[in-house]
Amino acid sequence: MSVREKTLSPPAHTALRQHLLASALAYAERGMAVHPLLVGCKEPRWKAWEERATTDPALISRTWGRAPFNIGVACGPSSLVAIDLDVPKDGATPPEDLAAAGVTDGLSMLRHLAAEAGEVIVPTMAVRTCSGGLHLVYAAPQGTAVRNSAGTVAWCVDVRAAGGYIVGIGSEVEGSAYALAGSLTTPAVLPDWMLTLVTSTVEQPEAGEAPGRAGAVARLRDLTRLVGTTREQRWAAGILASELAELESMRPQTGRTQRLNLAAYRAGQLVGARLLDLALAERELVAVAEAAGICSTQNPRGYVGEIQRTVTRGLQAGIGRPRYMDARARQARTGGAA
Repeated sequence: MSVREKTLSPPAHTALRQHLLASALAYAERGMAVHPLLVGCKEPRWKAWEERATTDPALISRTWGRAPFNIGVACGPSSLVAIDLDVPKDGATPPEDLAAAGVTDGLSMLRHLAAEAGEVIVPTMAVRTCSGGLHLVYAAPQGTAVRNSAGTVAWCVDVRAAGGYIVGIGSEVEGSAYALAGSLTTPAVLPDWMLTLVTSTVEQPEAGEAPGRAGAVARLRDLTRLVGTTREQRWAAGILASELAELESMRPQTGRTQRLNLAAYRAGQLVGARLLDLALAERELVAVAEAAGICSTQNPRGYVGEIQRTVTRGLQAGIGRPRYMDARARQARTGGAA
């Protein structure tokens, strides 16, 4: 049972589970495939969640009948494109030119982009996120492939599409719930100007050994010697090294920002278990992400800050859910000894 479940009284637990089940079924009725997220979190409960996401009412009832799982809505199987309009975090501010144009968050950024293009934001299903941001949920145009973005589309604007998911209505994270904003529950078709916006090639840093990249990659090999001498610490360091190596090897437009967040979350779990140093994990994650150009934006001035915010969010989420070395891993590291 999760920490979130333990804090709920039996009646509240039942009410939340029934509420989330009803929401998951409502998504399925509209042809949107869902999958469970961890209770009170944004992380998937199922491996291969995109392949397993379902609209089957019986499977949904069995799954959400067991626990008040948050809801993931798989964009690819549901033929959805969600424009993720974030709010600035940790005192982040827009570049001076955008601030002068009145941009303060993701919604005002999208309005600014629409005005520049001489277009309007087509009304559609909208969901208010737990952080105060907004998901504008559109139907993907037929015959057009839209992938989950590797980085932000613009300042505080991102896209969730094939390869990604959004958190569904009724889901709760840190005591705040995702809620329908407005009355529309049917996604409008993504307009052409937005399609152009989310499929435009984002400029990445020059390929090859970008500044700091060689050093970041070299440190992966030495990481297990940097963080202590106990087998648990070496085990934790090996996990971080593996996460960093996978991030470093990923190509652009393959969901690298989401993968960076997951890597930071997993590192945070080890920090929470006191097996990994927070400063070390943050430094190495940021170094690899910056060198590889993860989270790069159309405005380079927002690039480094977005990496730091992604890493910080992931680490802090993981710290609250510590991960310890289990018996199987301990046995493997001692050659089979108990």
